[in-house]
Amino acid sequence: MTNSIEVIKPFVQALSDESITNVQIIGGVNAIALCHPDTIIDTKNKEVIAPLSLNLPTRRTDGVLRDLDVLVHSYKDSDISRVKRLMARTVGGELDPSVFGFKSHEVLERQLIRPFGYSALKTFLSDRYIMSDGTSVKSLYPFSVPIDPESLETWTLIVGDMHAPIPNPAMSVINYTNRSIGGIRPKDVDKVELLSKNIFSKAPKLRDWAIEGPGWSQVQLGLLLRSLTPNKRHNDIFGVDREILPLSKVVETDAFMMPEVSLKMKRRIIGSVAIKAEILSRAESNKFISFIFQKYFERRLDSIIENK
Repeated sequence: MTNSIEVIKPFVQALSDESITNVQIIGGVNAIALCHPDTIIDTKNKEVIAPLSLNLPTRRTDGVLRDLDVLVHSYKDSDISRVKRLMARTVGGELDPSVFGFKSHEVLERQLIRPFGYSALKTFLSDRYIMSDGTSVKSLYPFSVPIDPESLETWTLIVGDMHAPIPNPAMSVINYTNRSIGGIRPKDVDKVELLSKNIFSKAPKLRDWAIEGPGWSQVQLGLLLRSLTPNKRHNDIFGVDREILPLSKVVETDAFMMPEVSLKMKRRIIGSVAIKAEILSRAESNKFISFIFQKYFERRLDSIIENK
């Protein structure tokens, strides 16, 4: 079976040839490299050096193509489309591509104007947004936290002669904790625990970077999401020993996007969000439902998955 690393090499080379530097490969090869016991994490040079033997088949055990997720540090359609064209040319159909960037603050404003409208109700996944003042936030309605620019720093994954742009390894952990309104997806729990253990044992400073430095606001978003599904298994990935907040307290946090609305409205909003989180968590815990969704429906629901 084809190794994903060989598939993405031409894409990584094309990025270099065209001097595109505002791109990071998220998950996939990045995650498997960080989980490998022989991988070296060089914090001084911001490099993750994986062994030549690193292998990630392009298909999962169920036969479904693996994703190739790429974050573009831009909100401009032209920048995102350029990376999409490069990926289509170099990767073809050997991986399931997903290229995404920052979104406009107008998307968040639609959610705020109509808390129970379509835009708000269909939001199950977090995204990064550029605000009108030029700052950026990571948001999963009704929560929003500021993004520290340093948290967007790019590292390099080295596998033989391939040098791929990736996020700070600590951000790879953080992203898993706040991606979904249901928290860490059941299928990812073991991987995230191994990922965090491997990273923080090899580079303890990265844990400090996450909980005391640039990553902290986004760690907090993940902690808030844990509070939405009180009956699921909660993982203290960063060892911060933070309590699971009752929903009545969640709406009083700085991350709640509508502090000015009435207490009654706050309760209605957080109640509806908690129901969504519980439904999603239960669905993702069902292996059959997860398989059917991933194989037949995931790419047909881009407006929901990509918060369009």
